[in-house]
Amino acid sequence: MLSIVHACTEFHHYIFGKQVTVYNNHKPLEDIFKKSLLSTPMRIQRMRLRLQWYDLKTQYRRGKNMELPDTLSRAQLKCNTPELEGLECVSMLDHIAVSDEKYDELQTRTGEELQELQVRIRQGWSVHRRDVPGSIQPYWDSRSQLTVYDGVVYKGPRVVVPPSMRKYMLGLITSGTVKSKQRAREVLYWPGMSSEIEEMVRNCSKCVEFQNKLPRLPLSPTETPDLPFEQVGSDIFEFESKQYLVIVDYYSKLIEVDELKDPRSRTVIETLKAQFSRHGIPSILRTDNGSQYTAEQFKGFYESYGISHRTSSPHTPYSNGEAERAVQTVKRLWNKAPDKHLALLDYRTTPLESVSLSPEQLLMGRRPRNLLPTSKLLLVPKAHDPNQIKQRLDKSKAFQKFHYDKKRATSIPTHHFPLVPGDEVRMQPHPGSAR
Repeated sequence: MLSIVHACTEFHHYIFGKQVTVYNNHKPLEDIFKKSLLSTPMRIQRMRLRLQWYDLKTQYRRGKNMELPDTLSRAQLKCNTPELEGLECVSMLDHIAVSDEKYDELQTRTGEELQELQVRIRQGWSVHRRDVPGSIQPYWDSRSQLTVYDGVVYKGPRVVVPPSMRKYMLGLITSGTVKSKQRAREVLYWPGMSSEIEEMVRNCSKCVEFQNKLPRLPLSPTETPDLPFEQVGSDIFEFESKQYLVIVDYYSKLIEVDELKDPRSRTVIETLKAQFSRHGIPSILRTDNGSQYTAEQFKGFYESYGISHRTSSPHTPYSNGEAERAVQTVKRLWNKAPDKHLALLDYRTTPLESVSLSPEQLLMGRRPRNLLPTSKLLLVPKAHDPNQIKQRLDKSKAFQKFHYDKKRATSIPTHHFPLVPGDEVRMQPHPGSAR
C-alpha cells in the first residue's frame, strides 16, 4: 500500500484525472480496496484517504512477472528523498477505552497463537493458506485487516483478544445473543467469537431464565372431516353478563348457540344432548380444559354416547381454534345486530368464500329462507359432491397456513430439540399462576 501511495505522489502530474491500473505483487491489496474505509486498519485508512482523488484499479501480478519494477527496486538512487507526511502510525492506544492494567494484559498475555500471528503480520503471509501454521489459519481470511501496534493485534479498529482473556471478555457481555454479538463485534475480535457468545448465552442460567419464550410453531390445521357434523368444537363464553354454549361443525362451519342457566357440567351436558338430537351425534368433540369438560360426569356422558373427547393443551386456547373463532364471530354479530337470532341466521345462510356454499347448505343440503326475497327454485334441496367440497376446504386451510407461517418462526432452534429423558428444561408459568 505504501508503494502505491509513493508512486501516485511521484507521478501525480501524469495520472491525476485519468483511469489508472496499478500492478502490485501483494495480493491482499485487491481485497483491501474492496472493503469499506472504516473496516480497514487506521494506518491503511490514512493511506487510502491520500488515494481518494485518484481513479485507481489494483491488479495482482507475481513479482517474477514484473521485471522492470523488481529491477528498479534493487537499484536505489544515492540521494535523499523527502519523507512522505502522514504515513507514520499514530498510537492506537488513544482509541481504546481500557485501563492501563488491562492494556498491559493484552500486551503480555498473547500466548503462542498471537505471537505467531504477530510474526506473520510483520514478515508477510504465505501465498497459500496451507503453508500457514494451523494455529493461525482461522485468521487467513482477515489477514488484510490485521495490524500490530505496541504488542497488540488489531483487526481494523477492533482488538484481537488473546485466547487466555476470551473467557474474561465473555463474562463482560450480559445481554441476549443478538445484542451480545452486536456489542462484541464493535470492539473485539477472535475466530469463532459469535459461536462462543451463543454457547455462553445458552448456558447462562440467568439469560435462560429471563429470555423470551419460544416462538409459536407453524400452523398445524386439523384434518377436514369427511362428513358434516362428524367433528365439532365446543366452548363457553359470556355475553352481556350471561353464559352461552357454542358448538361449531368443523365441516360446514355452522354455529349453534344456547344460553346456559348456569355453567355447571350437568347443564352443559343437557344442552349438548339437545343439539345432538337435532344434528346427530358427532364422532369427535373438541373442547378446552374447562372444569365443565373435565368433570367425571362429563366423561360418563361422552363415553355413553360413543364420542371421542379431545381437549386442547392447557393455556393454549388457539389449539381449539374453530370454537374460539366461533365465539369471536358470535360476539361480533351480536354487537352489531339488534336481533341475535336473525344475526345467526344471516351467518348460516351466507356462503363461505372457500366453497361458495353456506353452512346450512353444507350441513342440511338446502338454503333456508331468510328476510331477503328468494326464488323458490333456490330453496329446493340440492346434493353436493362431498369430495369436491373437502378438496376446497383443504385448499383454504393450506392458504391460511401459508400466510400464518409467514409471520411465525418456521422452526424451533435446533439446540432445543430433541429432548431426552433427564434433560433439564425451564417452563414459563402462565400469567396469574400461583407457581
